[in-house]
Amino acid sequence: MDQHIELSNVTKSFPDAATPAVRNVSLSIDRGEIVALLGPSGCGKTTTLRLIAGFESPEDGTITIAGRVVANHQAFLQPEHRGVGMVFQDYALFPHLTVRDNIAFGLRRRERSTRNARVDELIELTGLSEFEDRYPHQLSGGQQQRVAMARALAPEPHVLLLDEPFSNLDTELRFQMRAEVRNLLKQVGTTAILVTHDQQEAMMMADRMAVMLEGSIEQVDAPDVIYHYPANRAVAKFVGQGTFVPATVAGSVADSDLGTFELERNSAAEKVDLLLRPRDVTIEVDPDGIAYVVSRTFQGAEFTYLVQLPCGVQLISNQPSHVDVSPGARVRVRCNRVRLAAYDNYAQVAMTSPPPEVMPPSLSDLSTSSIAPAPGSDAGAAESTSRLSD
Repeated sequence: MDQHIELSNVTKSFPDAATPAVRNVSLSIDRGEIVALLGPSGCGKTTTLRLIAGFESPEDGTITIAGRVVANHQAFLQPEHRGVGMVFQDYALFPHLTVRDNIAFGLRRRERSTRNARVDELIELTGLSEFEDRYPHQLSGGQQQRVAMARALAPEPHVLLLDEPFSNLDTELRFQMRAEVRNLLKQVGTTAILVTHDQQEAMMMADRMAVMLEGSIEQVDAPDVIYHYPANRAVAKFVGQGTFVPATVAGSVADSDLGTFELERNSAAEKVDLLLRPRDVTIEVDPDGIAYVVSRTFQGAEFTYLVQLPCGVQLISNQPSHVDVSPGARVRVRCNRVRLAAYDNYAQVAMTSPPPEVMPPSLSDLSTSSIAPAPGSDAGAAESTSRLSD
């Protein structure tokens, strides 16, 4: 593939900070690809965006855009010469200019006919034909977002940088604009980097996600891969909800409260934890079941159940709202065992193998166990992961 944007061992520190804001970040982005920098507030993702844009200079490492080095220890190219477009959180539209004039602002050096043709094209692409003579204060939030996108795309930048661009929109409009912006970027073939702390936003818009924690990129991959197979515990705890269920390993076999799992390879670790996502776990009432329901929370389309296992872990299970199990009920626990990630104290060490003679996965791929302490017994400390707040 054509590596359009490349960061190699980029580091950036600020005065009086105990640790670098960005530490040894390496990332390659292909032409036309949408990549989301996902992480909590203060993790360094916006600083990384500003380094690419040229608003900050790295103290170490190299940044390359479209085959040209724009920043390293020898050179620094100013933002206006990098071919970078930027969409800010507050849109930063010029209040005294119409929609058409806002979009045309970055095209002042082009001939009038060329400039008008480009503005007409973008107004059509963004659905702003009815609003081109209006001013920003006469537009809705979604319409202002479209103007900001069109203005940033007008000069045909090498890369478009989006810094939390949907945070000022209400929930319904935010969902709509994510789809619109992704479709627009794919239609024009623009390389884009999205900075966000919203996991749903990153998964919906990005071809790949780069999960950033404490100044470092921990994993880069497709959204579904990162969700189901996080590279380490830190990524698993940040991305989505889930529970670590302990297992004892002998060779390539992991034994847990949820049954025995065959690993794809032998593990040097004697004890591992299996990561289970809420929708990979099902429960059914059974007086002789493995566990009991601690609590139930209504989420609209689903119930979220907290289920006590014998090992002391409280397992999260999301079930359709027609599955109605009362707190305190003993339950049989089943889990999708086709491919689960197993972790030592830090990183992923193995994956479980698909059950033999069962391809593709079906209901028979579910494992079951059958012993549990009685409700109210001392179940020990619970360990479950949850989405971090921003």
